[in-house]
Parts: sequence; structure tokens; C-alpha cells
Amino acid sequence: MSTPSARGRTIDHLGWDELVAYWLGDADAAATEAADEHLIHCDNCGARLDELIALSRGVHDAFVGGRVAAVLSGAFADALKAAGRRIREYRVPHNGAVHCTVRPGDELLVGRIAAPLAGVARVDALLETSLDPGHRERLKDIPFDATAGEVLLVPRIDTLRRLPSHDFSVRLLAVDAQGERELGHYRFHHRGVGAGGLT
Repeated sequence: MSTPSARGRTIDHLGWDELVAYWLGDADAAATEAADEHLIHCDNCGARLDELIALSRGVHDAFVGGRVAAVLSGAFADALKAAGRRIREYRVPHNGAVHCTVRPGDELLVGRIAAPLAGVARVDALLETSLDPGHRERLKDIPFDATAGEVLLVPRIDTLRRLPSHDFSVRLLAVDAQGERELGHYRFHHRGVGAGGLT
């Protein structure tokens, strides 16, 4: 997209991908220098960059505040820990179960689910809770680490703090052109606030 400048010449605007790469520091030196120069003279792109920054801050605040659920990569979870985030992790073996809870100082809760992921192209997850039996939520094409053999689920910790003790089940499915097959099934036995018994 381009617009006329105040001097009458046409200015080609930075694309969304270029702005994201610039903001994340993923652009190479030449692209970064060109973006710097462009942003000095282009109010339109400067405004779009401000929107991107506000959006990223809003997403960050919602995520670290436990107001959104997510599926993460192991590298991202490790980066959060390195940044000092208080993360409670539970590792669930293949087709296994774990007892879990949330404590007042926890900022994030991560379920590391082991699964045979070698050669898998796409993974879907079926989620169900004993608080709403019969209702299933399907997460499609979620991130996974085939090398580590795990999927990392991050529930909404602010919601979990308010819930009573319950069971939360997860089924992982490999999906391809031939259909789908189960990779594993897992259960989290969550102990609600005030129930005691877990640390």
C-alpha cells in the first residue's frame, strides 16, 4: 500500500509482517535501518507500529495475568522461567494422570504432556472437565515439540483459582489426510483452593 507524501512523492508503507519483524527484532540490519528511516517520515506506519505495541502489551498482560489459556512451546516456557515468572509445572506421563493445584504465588500453571509425536504433522486436543460432563472443547492444530515428545498446556490460572476440586481430561489426536488417531489420554486431578493436601 502507498500514499502521497507531503512533498508529492509516493511513500510505500511497511507491511504488517515487516512491522512485526521490526518490533520483535527479527529483521536483519539493513531492514531495520530502512524501517527506522521510514518510520521517521511516515506517520501512518508510526501509528500502526503504536497499535502493534499496544496489542502486544495487552496480550502479554492478559497472558501473564492468567486471563487467557494457551498451548506453548517448551522454549517459550523456558524463556518465561528465565525471565523470573513463577511457573508451577506438572509433568504427565503418556496416558497418565497427575494431582495438581494452584498456589497464591503462582503466575502460570503448565501441564507438560508426554506423547509419541515423531512423524506427526498436526495435533488436535479434546478437552473435558468433570464440572461440565459431556461438553468437549476441541483445540485444532496446536503447537507441539516432536523432538521432546511433549505438548504444553497452560490453563487460565485466574479461572482455576475460583474452581472447586475437579478432574480435567485431555485427549491428543494426530490428524492427517487419512483421518485421526489417538496419541494419548491424560487426566489432571485438580484440588481446589482450600482443599489442602498438595504443595
